[in-house]
Amino acid sequence: MATRAELLEAREKLHVAIHAAEEWQDSYKASPITFADLLRLEAALETAVAEYLHELSTRAVDYVDWSRLPEPIKADAGPVANNDDPVWKQEQILLTAAVIDIITDLVATGAVAGETLYAIPVGYSTLEFASLDEAIMQAARKLTADMVSNVTETTRKLIRESVAKSIALGETADYATVRLMNMIDNPIRATIIAQTEPVNAYQAGLKLYAVQSGAKSKTWDGLSGACKICSPVIGKTLELDELFVLANGKQVDRPAGHPRCRCSLIYAY
Repeated sequence: MATRAELLEAREKLHVAIHAAEEWQDSYKASPITFADLLRLEAALETAVAEYLHELSTRAVDYVDWSRLPEPIKADAGPVANNDDPVWKQEQILLTAAVIDIITDLVATGAVAGETLYAIPVGYSTLEFASLDEAIMQAARKLTADMVSNVTETTRKLIRESVAKSIALGETADYATVRLMNMIDNPIRATIIAQTEPVNAYQAGLKLYAVQSGAKSKTWDGLSGACKICSPVIGKTLELDELFVLANGKQVDRPAGHPRCRCSLIYAY
């Protein structure tokens, strides 16, 4: 019988094969090497997040004071550990450790892709290289912190919702525990995260390259069948630090504009 590690490795290979065949904006595939790296890292991120959620599902059971049920659940009170409890700080540390290296590699991959796309050398002097390298690490830390914060907040919400539903259904603690574990250990959630954050990180790296290499403007580039959220900004050109306004009112510096977004930016010099 295959080990869990072997199954995860097989799933990553399948992930790469499936998503390589998907429709991506052309610039992602302009360099087969960086595109392969993007897919590999996307698969690795999915595994890392899925494994974190799998392990969290057993810990989350201890974040509920089952003896206090069926006390009504409030936003930051009741039987569920609230936002100030040390357990969430520890969860953030665990998730950060699981993804920070992958996110950093994704940002670096975007920067490398920029050099391939625009053929303007960056980083050949010691000063330039150190500047870009530090910018990549800073961007990776911020992206990771944002992702970890969002995942943690969503986890807390899911725990409250799960307990509330168990109370409404009059379930025993045993049934409520199983419901909670299944809600947290959700591979679909890991998939959505892993098909959104890599584009965020890759595009962050691409912009770092654009800034370092002297780009003057950026144009949103999307697929012909882009969703209604992104379609209004496709072809729109802005200065580097301006924000695009999507159809839902969200303001973004770059893709991803929404979960599973495959848009990109074209930089002009």
